[in-house]
Amino acid sequence: MSFWVLSGRNDGAVLDAYPEGPEGWRYLEPQPLAREFRAGSVMGFSPSFPERRKVYDFINNVLRLQVVSERVRRVVIELAPNDVEFLPITLVDHNKDVVSREHFIMNLLHRREVIDLEHSDVVMSSILKAEIQFVQGLALKQDIPSEGPHAFRPVYLRSHTFVDAVLRDALVQAGLKGCRFLPAHGWDGDED
Repeated sequence: MSFWVLSGRNDGAVLDAYPEGPEGWRYLEPQPLAREFRAGSVMGFSPSFPERRKVYDFINNVLRLQVVSERVRRVVIELAPNDVEFLPITLVDHNKDVVSREHFIMNLLHRREVIDLEHSDVVMSSILKAEIQFVQGLALKQDIPSEGPHAFRPVYLRSHTFVDAVLRDALVQAGLKGCRFLPAHGWDGDED
């Protein structure tokens, strides 16, 4: 079974603040947030990147969220309806003008144990002892069951999104803009 790291780095707009609602760290936990999320909450382009204005299907952010378009939502809902929830947001540019009402925070509802810590070249966090802080060479377990969520945050690496080959292929076929898929096995921690 192959897995991919979803990298949303591109030359588009950058978000740097959470919308009103749940505290930011809660988006990194596998828990539903829709009940406490205000639909249409605003996320604005970062003033630190004034030249970055393009809006893609995957929006850059420094928050470790997956901010995605309606096109992404349709693909994921079809293949993985129980793996995520979509929290609707309004994107505004540097001048506070609305640029999209068709983007969402893709909140991942599962963590999956796929990383082989013994064979990985990683540095664990000194603060969150069960989390990886730096990756130099990631090894995945050999005996991962094929059933399981298509999109998830891996155990030990909650700040990243992994997808399986089924979801990766569907997202690639849809011709979505603003993301890349990096092979998780052997990944060196670089997202560029």
